[in-house]
Amino acid sequence: MSTATIAARLIELCTEGKFLEAQQELYDNNITSIDPDGSRTLGAENMHAKEREFLSKVEKFHRISWSEPLFAGSFFTVILKMEIEFKKIGRKDVEEVCVYQVRNEKIVFEQFFRDL
Repeated sequence: MSTATIAARLIELCTEGKFLEAQQELYDNNITSIDPDGSRTLGAENMHAKEREFLSKVEKFHRISWSEPLFAGSFFTVILKMEIEFKKIGRKDVEEVCVYQVRNEKIVFEQFFRDL
């Protein structure tokens, strides 16, 4: 799969709320993820655990939208906008710049940027 195909599939699955499925299908086992606060998660199993923990805090996704991806070599970036109802803190708007790197038809790196 090309980087563009992987980007399209990631957007498709995540727009449907299938975040874990996207990770299982598209992410490399040795993925590196960097959150907006600078914390790192290494490896697919740790990524899945982090995602399950995040999803356990969500009551409902009201809206998920993505910009068109931009590509540079093995990298692509998108802007992700979500309106989320969290179980303990209520409704929140989240807007992030998401950067991904693809190697050997898998996402090997992701980093997220947003105002904290």
